[in-house]
Amino acid sequence: MIRPQDQSSGVVTLSTLSLSPTQCSNIGKLQEKFKDLFQDVHGLPPRRAVQHDIQLIGDSPLRNLGLYRTSVTESDEIKKQIQGLLEQGVIKPSCSSCGSPVLLVAKKDGDWHICVDYRALNKITIKNRYALPRIDDLLDQLHGACYFTKLDLKSGYH
Repeated sequence: MIRPQDQSSGVVTLSTLSLSPTQCSNIGKLQEKFKDLFQDVHGLPPRRAVQHDIQLIGDSPLRNLGLYRTSVTESDEIKKQIQGLLEQGVIKPSCSSCGSPVLLVAKKDGDWHICVDYRALNKITIKNRYALPRIDDLLDQLHGACYFTKLDLKSGYH
């Protein structure tokens, strides 16, 4: 929803409510105005000092799971999306002896979202269990901050 008091500052607040045609138009105008902020990301992020490590339970074998049955159309869509992710540098070819099946999930706009079924891997993964921080403590840490950043939610799943 675009709140009238926010329009002058250029801030747009979205909610789960349906948007009117005027609101959709306003969002489109803002996206066009700030299109440099919505550019596609190419490649994986640079290596960091701390890398994520997946530890497996005991000597659990990693199995190469079979593919799910798909129609020719779905198979073509999966190949197209995999090729796109390869070209963007988001994924890279692997010669691993294990793998997880993929499936397509329909988006609200009619497009497809590719999902990897990692349930078998998750079952043999040692879970990192940490207590979640208190939200009020996190907000207190922001006191006096001058700069803030945001999460990239455009391609949040890959």
